[in-house]
Amino acid sequence: MFARLSRLLRAWMGFFISKAEDPEVMLQDAIEEMRITMPKLNSVLVATRATVIRLEEERDALQRTERNLTAAIQAALRDGSAAARAVAEEDAVQLQQLRVDLASTLEQWASAQKAHESAQVSVDSLKAKLKDKIEASQRALKEREKAKVLRVAADAIAELQSYGVAATADKFLDQIKQEVAESKAAVEVATGQLDTGAIERERTARKVKAAAVLHQFEVEMGLVAPPSSTTAASTTPTVGARVGDQQGS
Repeated sequence: MFARLSRLLRAWMGFFISKAEDPEVMLQDAIEEMRITMPKLNSVLVATRATVIRLEEERDALQRTERNLTAAIQAALRDGSAAARAVAEEDAVQLQQLRVDLASTLEQWASAQKAHESAQVSVDSLKAKLKDKIEASQRALKEREKAKVLRVAADAIAELQSYGVAATADKFLDQIKQEVAESKAAVEVATGQLDTGAIERERTARKVKAAAVLHQFEVEMGLVAPPSSTTAASTTPTVGARVGDQQGS
């Protein structure tokens, strides 16, 4: 009992594995996975661009602060008093640190900008490749459907050939032809011997009449001269006599 159950479980597992490894199913899964990847690539661009925007905002804020400190230092120096100079010195220390921070921010911003541009190129390339892969997979699925139809047609033709339908039809056609020929032969035997001499005489008479009709057409069309009355009178009994002789014989 346990051995039979084990074989049954293995058979079902093999069935499901074979279905899971079906090329059509695998391609459908690949197409869906590639479609899901598209938004993920866009998220990479969004993240790199967001870093660039944040650094640009920091750069602009530091540059505004730099301009304000520069203006305050210049105003204090123009005042000329000792207190104003002390304030200018404090602002100068702050300005020095600010310029260090601004230089670092500008360097980070340049790196982030290059990273975003590189990401843009890479994402565009990956999108194009994914699009080509999706289209190729879809074409492959369509070709597989066509192959299935052709396979079914081929199997149907092979099945018909294995049954010998065409050979059977030829056999019965030959049998019918043989029966028709035997029926005709039976009629001929039943009616006795055929009078071949009478048939030949009738055929000769038809040829003579046809020659006369053709001659009349040639005369009417001017292809030959019409016979004189004497010739016609002498020719007509000859033709009639010839026909009569042939019929008498």
